[in-house]
Amino acid sequence: MEGRIMNKKRGWIIAAILQVLFLLFIAGSYYSIDYFGKDIKIKTVPVDPRDILYGDYVTLRFDISNVPVSKWKGETHLLASRQRTAFVVLEENKEGYYEVQSVYPDKPEVKDHQVILKGQAERIWGDTSEQMQINYGIERYYVEENTGKTLEQQASDMVVTVRVAPWGTFKITDIKPR
Repeated sequence: MEGRIMNKKRGWIIAAILQVLFLLFIAGSYYSIDYFGKDIKIKTVPVDPRDILYGDYVTLRFDISNVPVSKWKGETHLLASRQRTAFVVLEENKEGYYEVQSVYPDKPEVKDHQVILKGQAERIWGDTSEQMQINYGIERYYVEENTGKTLEQQASDMVVTVRVAPWGTFKITDIKPR
């Protein structure tokens, strides 16, 4: 009987330890982007709405969000059905900004000077230029209260710095006018 109680206690202790380790892993993976990540710069054109619950934010539209379908390295029919997971290979240009080199349905191998961002791709229908729209999940950036209007006025020429970890996680670290 006493052995059964000890086994139950041990089971609860192991479960609690696993939960704590899981939470530490989630927090650690986010903060480790700062240590292991690589900064890349992307041009944007922001629009400033306001969220009642969260305050000021800037909606960002990246120049790497509209991509010619010709850069898609998968079967074209895969883009026809709603949003499709896409792995976007970026490479730095002469001005120091990252541009789309190619887009894959599965994660490709890249060279050291290239970076991969994961997003959701969808073909833009009715567009004769054969484009696809890619949503990276960082299109909304929250700013300090009453600073969104200032950013909106500078919206014509913005630069966003994104830190990309080697395992593919990324986050915005800075946004400012060029």
